[in-house]
Amino acid sequence: MKKIVLILFALLLFTTSHTFAVEESNTSYQIKTFMNKALEEYNIPGATLAVVHNGNTIFQDSWGIMSDGSPVSEETSFLIGSVSKPLTSLGIMVLVEEGKIKLDEPIDTYIPWFTYQTDSKKSITVRHLLEQTSGISAYEGLKVTDQQDRDKENGITQAVKELSGVKLSHDPEEIYEYNSANYLLLGAIIEEVSNQTFSSFMDNRIFSPLAMKNTTADYESAIEKGFVPGYHSWFGKPVKGDGWYDHSGAPYGYMTSTSSDLIKFIEFMLYGGELINEQSLKQLRMPPESDQRYGLGWHFSKNDNRYPYHTGATSEYRSEIFFMPEEDLGAVLLTNKYHELEAVAYLSMMEGIRSIIKGEKPELIPLNVSTQWIALSVILLLSIIFSISLIRLKRKKNINKIVWVPIGVLHVLIAVGFIPLFTLSMGISWKTLGLFSPDLAFLIQCLIVVLAVYGLLIFLIIAIKQKVVEKIVN
Repeated sequence: MKKIVLILFALLLFTTSHTFAVEESNTSYQIKTFMNKALEEYNIPGATLAVVHNGNTIFQDSWGIMSDGSPVSEETSFLIGSVSKPLTSLGIMVLVEEGKIKLDEPIDTYIPWFTYQTDSKKSITVRHLLEQTSGISAYEGLKVTDQQDRDKENGITQAVKELSGVKLSHDPEEIYEYNSANYLLLGAIIEEVSNQTFSSFMDNRIFSPLAMKNTTADYESAIEKGFVPGYHSWFGKPVKGDGWYDHSGAPYGYMTSTSSDLIKFIEFMLYGGELINEQSLKQLRMPPESDQRYGLGWHFSKNDNRYPYHTGATSEYRSEIFFMPEEDLGAVLLTNKYHELEAVAYLSMMEGIRSIIKGEKPELIPLNVSTQWIALSVILLLSIIFSISLIRLKRKKNINKIVWVPIGVLHVLIAVGFIPLFTLSMGISWKTLGLFSPDLAFLIQCLIVVLAVYGLLIFLIIAIKQKVVEKIVN
């Protein structure tokens, strides 16, 4: 009888494990099929994905190549953009536990040399920086972030000093406004409090304890770990970049990492460890109050299960990471191509992965480059119209200067003022547009040239006609 029971028990275990294996294999197949379709649809040269569920890495795979021709693997270095922010917030929490930082302490306690202008009685606190409610506008932040000419050793301090004296657009804690300058300031606070460079602190206190052996927070280390340029997107097609890197940017967007390392970070966020205690980890996971969507270094989804996630982008790379404590699930996706106008489409890749794991059908948002094609069409159409107009103007015996001089002046003025007006209306800097939408920036420059040349040629034709008339009269 005992033998029969043992045989039945063994058979049950085998059947159950076999069923799970089949389900996992089917999930892996669906993810691979979906990712192959997505990478082809979005013209992404290389990507790597890892998924952890119920304490196990249930999927890990890589596709394509890097710009140097090397195949992508789980150990390949990618710039992770704003996924750097949750790592910086973890660094802050380590120092909070040590009593070196207090979340609700004004930041001038730690960096008194940084000043700001405000009519409010409230001071910016460390928590305000973490939650993106400091009152420093995103537009002001763009003036000091994503810069390539920073000092390699003192870049963070240099950038913060450039930001010093900024006028707050809102009272602290009043309004959420996502701004990388907040995390730049957190990087400066970490350096002041720890008496180390930001890179050294992150290496010693975060990356090493989490066994993130290929994650870096400075350029030299990134190169050593294999960092190479990624790809811009021109009309949806990949074009190799120049490896843009901001030496002051690690706290907010210029760390490099791998899918293998970031899975370890996700596992820590899911299950904890010795780095910080459970109470501190709970604070990092905690959704913000009311309808706010940003906590201590993490975005939170809109749905009922408000799980933490973060996306990240540099001019040549994109990343996305999330974890769901209630479902014991997390994933990281790294790709080596980016364009700001393609950001919404890229979001559907990770959303598709979540759908597959839930047993639902994944969907891809089509890549839309209509903005660029419309801009190009407008430029070509104006070029044709202006050419015809100039030919007719040249053929005229008598030119009405009262009409044509203002037309010429108007087009030159539009050309001169187009970039300032465009960037002001869009709330971005021209540098940012050039980094994250290079084809659109190029098309705008072409449009400016067309407008300016048309206006100047009107003046030239009028001047030539005037000389001809004067010769005839004399």
